[in-house]
Amino acid sequence: MSLGAQGEEIAANYLKNKGYHVLERNFRCRMGEIDIIACTGRILVFVEVKTRSSQTYGLPCEAVTKTKQLHIRRVAGFYLLKNNMSHIDQRIDVVEILYQGEKAYIRHTENAF
Repeated sequence: MSLGAQGEEIAANYLKNKGYHVLERNFRCRMGEIDIIACTGRILVFVEVKTRSSQTYGLPCEAVTKTKQLHIRRVAGFYLLKNNMSHIDQRIDVVEILYQGEKAYIRHTENAF
């Protein structure tokens, strides 16, 4: 399993343990991909997962550039229209997974951008 896939699995389990209901993973369309789509209460949450095995290239969240944010927003908008959910409250979160040795550290930023 790739590092990214491991991180997404950890993030999905983390969200489930926090009471989120995971609706979809790796939702793709021609505009891009969203790693996890979940709901908590009445809020639909689009989750970008970033995983790193070191801080050599910075923190995982630093990989969520303005361009990446734009793609995520577009894909989220498409998902909402496709599923007739535009009226539902939503937000975009980032879950960072940083491995240090065998230990994975998780940081969840709600409403990240």
